[in-house]
Amino acid sequence: MEIARIRELMLLWSRIRSTRVALVGGNHTASRFCTR
Repeated sequence: MEIARIRELMLLWSRIRSTRVALVGGNHTASRFCTR
């Protein structure tokens, strides 16, 4: 496995997650994501 690729994927995932949370703006959604 390429560490660089995994790193990029994690960065992208975190970015999408933060964008989603900001878009929804709901604590329920955020907590749900954290639990998952």
